[in-house]
Amino acid sequence: MIGYEGEWRTVKAARTDRGPMGGLAVVVTWEEGGMARFPAGDELLLGEPDSA
Repeated sequence: MIGYEGEWRTVKAARTDRGPMGGLAVVVTWEEGGMARFPAGDELLLGEPDSA
């Protein structure tokens, strides 16, 4: 899970890619739908899913 836009989202898949200026980026696809691109230098908040 990753904290994104004020909520926790579940990662379905992650891959690396090149950004528009040639820098490295991480592309994340969410279980909840959609995707996001993060520059490789961004800090991501990671967490474990709540066990129920």
